Amino acid sequence: MLKRKWVTTTLALILTAALVACGNGNNGGSPSSTDKGNSGSSGKKTEVSFWYLWGGVEGEYVEELISEFNASQDQYEVKGLSVPDMQKIIVAISSGEGPDVTDNFSNNTASYVEKGMLEPLDTYIERDNYDVSDFVPAALDSGRYDGKLYALPINVNFNMMFYNKSLLAAAGYDAPPQTEEELLEYAIKLTETNADGTIKVMGFPDFPNVYYTNSMAFAMGGDFISEDGKTLTPDNEGMKKGIELMQAYRKQFGADNILKFNSSAKYLDATDPFIQGNQAIRFDGPWFGHTVKNVLKKDIDYGVAPYPAPAGKPELAGGGEVSASTFFIPSNAKNKDGAWAFMSWLMAKENMVKFNDKFANLPARTSAYDDPALQDIPDFQAFAEAAKNPNLKAFPTFGEQGSYGKVITDEFELAVNFKKTADEALKTMKDKSANLLK
Repeated sequence: MLKRKWVTTTLALILTAALVACGNGNNGGSPSSTDKGNSGSSGKKTEVSFWYLWGGVEGEYVEELISEFNASQDQYEVKGLSVPDMQKIIVAISSGEGPDVTDNFSNNTASYVEKGMLEPLDTYIERDNYDVSDFVPAALDSGRYDGKLYALPINVNFNMMFYNKSLLAAAGYDAPPQTEEELLEYAIKLTETNADGTIKVMGFPDFPNVYYTNSMAFAMGGDFISEDGKTLTPDNEGMKKGIELMQAYRKQFGADNILKFNSSAKYLDATDPFIQGNQAIRFDGPWFGHTVKNVLKKDIDYGVAPYPAPAGKPELAGGGEVSASTFFIPSNAKNKDGAWAFMSWLMAKENMVKFNDKFANLPARTSAYDDPALQDIPDFQAFAEAAKNPNLKAFPTFGEQGSYGKVITDEFELAVNFKKTADEALKTMKDKSANLLK
């Protein structure tokens, strides 16, 4: 599932009404209130339509869980449909012909809320005393907008630092870098060049740099919005440090040489430089180890560690950007109670464990991290421990979130390709985003 997130990255939640009395929280998924569309004495289940973005084998996993929910109670019958096209789902919802529940990515929550597409979940949560206290705070917050909760996360996506132990050992290092200064020192020493100056072994996490920009800014102590939530702050100190680090590395070895190295590789296939042993340090997510070990079946001696912290600020260690795969109920859903019944069942601890075990992902509930079923997922404990760190943050959630992200990415690219200085890029980020927060 997280592989899907790299191109852009989950499911939805639900509990119910009338019948069964059991909705007393405890992360449980039993219906607890009345639903006017329930089966009543007829014994016929009411239908809940669930459209999901997964396909192929992953879609089969989803269908297995749907079948388990349908067999677990006699009030609702969830009908699943694989629709691996976000835009198609959104168009259907807008026309009133969409599903009762669906999945999406946390970075879309705010814009969908502003379009009036999402049903607030707070009433359901309060009604059923549904426990969300053990959700990773930043992941849960990614489903909030204007004080209300509109989506629930089923997993947590954030990146850590992967490092090739053999390459580090050959360079005289017995541990990964702890600060941004050490990261640059290591990267320079670990880089090998060919006779013509092109890169043979990359020492810096410049590939794939889609995982670098915001995460590095957060790790360096930055944030993208003021504490009062009223001002966007793309020109934060963390972003400046992140830009300057990449600039320093590219200046050392030549931006053209590094871009040539990056363009010759493909993410997570046989030409991926880390998989080939030609990249020493890499920023990537919890899906990386699973793909390397279980999908590609490569034997690489690597370690996993948090991002480096700002020099002299160890209290900021373990920072980074959190996102999530989320489920939501459309505001015009025909069977909202049924949607909540399914969604809340799926988000219960034991079912969230089943879901993430199949997808080799990190659950959004920290109470699931000791579950034996998840321990065989590569690097699971490293990510599970890191997920508890309060220094992890979510990108600001608001209607123009996508535009804000594009401004940052565009200016970052100009700066690290030496078309602008860091300060010039930061100023433009600030100027172009000044009116985005309404």
